[in-house]
Amino acid sequence: MPENAATKIYWHLNNVKDPFIPESPVPNRFEAIGFPHAWPDLPWVFANMVASANGVVAWKRKGAEDDPVLAILGGDPNRIERRADKLLMRYLRTFGDMSIGAETNRSQPNLIQTPRESWDSEPELQEVYEALYNRRTRYGLSYHPKNIIYSPSGRLELKNPVFNTDGVEVIVITTKNGADQLLTNGAKDKKISLIVEDKLDVAGLINAHRKLSNDFGVRRLNCEGGETILRALQGAGILDEVFVTYTDVEIDESQHEGVLHIFDFEKIGAKLIAEGKINPESGYTFRRWRLNQR
Repeated sequence: MPENAATKIYWHLNNVKDPFIPESPVPNRFEAIGFPHAWPDLPWVFANMVASANGVVAWKRKGAEDDPVLAILGGDPNRIERRADKLLMRYLRTFGDMSIGAETNRSQPNLIQTPRESWDSEPELQEVYEALYNRRTRYGLSYHPKNIIYSPSGRLELKNPVFNTDGVEVIVITTKNGADQLLTNGAKDKKISLIVEDKLDVAGLINAHRKLSNDFGVRRLNCEGGETILRALQGAGILDEVFVTYTDVEIDESQHEGVLHIFDFEKIGAKLIAEGKINPESGYTFRRWRLNQR
């Protein structure tokens, strides 16, 4: 079977009739995924997560090599399911702008949330990445997504590539103290935009997202974590849906501290609107849960 066919996710359950960009940019790689239009004054916020077979999504790292996501994905990095998960992540970066929490920025200092990252060097995928960028610009989006970082403290390393890459607009959602820290460290010189709230509590997050929509034109926002910011967004009622890759890895929770689990989607009233696999025998299942309905 050709690799491009092997990594395609077939959404055998797909109760989605959303209008925004419903066609596939590369039909032999991706099925079409649509999205609702944004709210009148808030972005449509979706997340992309990975969870183990027993629902673990993260834990307190013991060190730089203790990466929960890689452990949950499991095994050979060239495993076809892992490649499918990676391509889904890149695909989802074409629909709007991006966000992460400050801890994710610190733990992945080279991360720039864009369809093709610096280490994506496979020759056979270059046409795919080109198609993903073309899809962004064809629908009036910037070539690179805006990269938005939630950081109450402002404790960010401004030497990281995301703050120093031409064409990447960075917005930091922070507090007054955090803004002071960032400005002292040179945020203005790096043309980093700041959204400042008294607190990043429920009211602060909602107001910050309103500013993202009204002042920066953010209509769809893809949050890739971590777990703390995702739960804060869900608690504020502004996390609209979640894509989850469920792997076949069982995590021994006794070997880790601070273990965090995936949302209990049914308990919080979410609806399973899509489910897929790359083939019937695969141990990975891809699901799409919708928390807020249009």
